[in-house]
Amino acid sequence: MASIGVLEVTTIALVGTSPAIERTRRRLADSPLPFHVVDDSCAADLIVTDDAPPSPNHLGVASAQTPDTFFCSDGSVDYVVAALTEAHLAGVHGVRVRRPVQDRREQPVLGMKSERRRLISRIRRRAARFDPSDYDWISDETIDVDVFDDEVVVTVAGEDLTARLRGRGRVDGYDGRFHWAGTLYSERAADLKRTGQSTASIESVRGEAIPARLAEITAWGTVRITGVGTPPW
Repeated sequence: MASIGVLEVTTIALVGTSPAIERTRRRLADSPLPFHVVDDSCAADLIVTDDAPPSPNHLGVASAQTPDTFFCSDGSVDYVVAALTEAHLAGVHGVRVRRPVQDRREQPVLGMKSERRRLISRIRRRAARFDPSDYDWISDETIDVDVFDDEVVVTVAGEDLTARLRGRGRVDGYDGRFHWAGTLYSERAADLKRTGQSTASIESVRGEAIPARLAEITAWGTVRITGVGTPPW
């Protein structure tokens, strides 16, 4: 494992009283990650608001002319939570959607109700998935420093699964322990999680069995996997 120092926790302000903001608040509170959420946008690194996004924008969620802000609606809560998770794990202090990404033509708008937009969303569903490479992130390190992205063996309920894991970690400023988390690309892991399985272990690059937890199934069928202490990479 690379040498890693203590990073500041990303502070997130949730601004507004809409159901989307309250759902986002509950999702962050229920997360196994220690999100730092405040109500004062002046005290935050990132802002999530239920205001309408300016034009032009990316997916109705972010705008290059309004950095450090995500615009949250009923249809974009999953996307916003995924973005905040990425920001938290990377310890970022700012974010801006890349202009070439924003300028793509025929983008879906998350949460748009019209039939035409529903059709576009179905056709371009993959384009509406959160992708960290769509953004420039401001942090003590670049977004891809110490990112693990490789095949791993995970054991759940006595069953060994081979799957791709994309993960990273950081020393938490509150408890001083190393917290790691990632996305596990495995339909079988998702099936086991649906049956109530959460306890897992993952084989590290050194051959050790690292305790882990299947935290949740994401909106796209992947599984969030977390751990505290030595990571599997």
